[in-house]
Amino acid sequence: MLGTNIKELRKNKGYSQETFAQELNVVRQTVSKWEKGYSVPDALMLEKMAEILDVSVGDLLGTETDSSSQKNELEQLSAQLAVLNDQIAREMGRRRRNRKILLTVLVSFLSLLLMLGCVSLISNPLIAEFFSRTKYPPGDVSRTEVLPVYSELYSEEEIGEAIDVIREEFVRDWDGCVLKEICYAGDKISRTETEDRGVETIVLISSFDTLDVPDESGLSAGASYQNWKWILVRKPLGGWKHIDHGYG
Repeated sequence: MLGTNIKELRKNKGYSQETFAQELNVVRQTVSKWEKGYSVPDALMLEKMAEILDVSVGDLLGTETDSSSQKNELEQLSAQLAVLNDQIAREMGRRRRNRKILLTVLVSFLSLLLMLGCVSLISNPLIAEFFSRTKYPPGDVSRTEVLPVYSELYSEEEIGEAIDVIREEFVRDWDGCVLKEICYAGDKISRTETEDRGVETIVLISSFDTLDVPDESGLSAGASYQNWKWILVRKPLGGWKHIDHGYG
């Protein structure tokens, strides 16, 4: 009631919150709190306010006040305002505590979601593989020697394309390994593989060293592998596809 009366009487006199605050020597936020009921002015401020607005204290309070009893009522009003201010302060304190509790619960909930999200990501096979891969250097082909081998079946360009396929896969999939040498395995073995598979096949042979390799690679760390075969078949639209590798 008091806050509404202050707002209406202020507007009737043409004061903005800013200009009214200046007249009272307070900040605008103080006037805003009075009008919203977040706090109440004391008795002396109420008298000053009534004087500026050219109304009685009773008009501000919404009650009738005569001059003979005004002083006594102001004393009672002062006590009532003090009680009301105390009640408002306790209510605001309760709201702040509730907001603090709510914020704590929200932060805890978000932390739990974040933790569960991290666990979920780590347990994801693709994510686990990514983190596992970052532990090892990618396959190294920077110093690979390509040995020349003559062929009646394939041109140097066709052999080079097959070698490029293996070099690219080696970098991508052979973590912790260093490809030292690679070459065409010869017409005899490529012709045999073609006959056995019923599709045009080219066989390469290589040597590589292992440094620190993932356990799932099946390779031994710090080892040297010789005569490692790579088997590729001709794709329908041209080019080569790696389909197998190993010894034998």
